[in-house]
Amino acid sequence: MGFFEDVVGKIFGKQPPKAAFVHEMLRRSTKELASYQSWLGGEGQKQLVHDIQHAYYMKKQGILSSIDVHILDTQYSNGFAVSFNPSIGHENFRNLFDFFKEKVLDSGYKLSQGDRRVLDKETHEETIEKWYLKPVTEELGQPIINQRYGNVLIEKVDVNRKPSFIKFMANIYQDRQYTKAEPFQDLFDKVFES
Repeated sequence: MGFFEDVVGKIFGKQPPKAAFVHEMLRRSTKELASYQSWLGGEGQKQLVHDIQHAYYMKKQGILSSIDVHILDTQYSNGFAVSFNPSIGHENFRNLFDFFKEKVLDSGYKLSQGDRRVLDKETHEETIEKWYLKPVTEELGQPIINQRYGNVLIEKVDVNRKPSFIKFMANIYQDRQYTKAEPFQDLFDKVFES
């Protein structure tokens, strides 16, 4: 640290280092799309989806399973997170993240945003891939808009270029302009249906 930074640090307290920040649209390569298509409908995909669904229900009963699932349940946000397990594999984990997006699109949603951010933290590099989906609203001119399950946020977080977790959240509107949100459990069931 230079003299100036040392003096500023003593006067104002140690300032956190500036994080290097990369922000780009999330687009899959031809190779990643081919991997997803060959994974989709295969035994590996079906087993992984089944295992996560099973782990989710076990966790709701307070029972741990081999796949670490976290339940996120608040008044305005509901969802779950899946921690990476080496037995899943990097490619399968990325495909699972994209699979969640496709299942939400099939449930009356449109993709609002897809991006990737790379953050240089003090102790590690963090990459966050995000799909942000909003309900398709055909009721233009109607006094109340159908929010379905609310807006859906799906994030895949890598730490030091290694998968860490996938978070799946439905965030509801509390506004008179929107219908009451449908139960998150219904969305979960649609995402995990066979």
